[in-house]
Amino acid sequence: MIDNAEDLKEKALEFKDGLKKQYVNIPIGDEEYGFRISGIGAKSVKLEKFVKYDEIFEAIDAGNDTGLESLIKQIIEDYEEDEEEE
Repeated sequence: MIDNAEDLKEKALEFKDGLKKQYVNIPIGDEEYGFRISGIGAKSVKLEKFVKYDEIFEAIDAGNDTGLESLIKQIIEDYEEDEEEE
């Protein structure tokens, strides 16, 4: 069993190509979502999931107001650009 970040990083980098084909399921609200491991780097692991706009509204219309789709919709709705970013 790996018990430190350095050994975990070394194994991840060693098996980078195979790991990038793996999926991880993460529970959010009442649902479980599959994320693809899309990157293995020296400092981090990158997870990726595409969520279509139609899927956002289908999930919300179906009553899923605590899931990933609802969170994404709320982030987009609440976003306001900072003056520094313009």
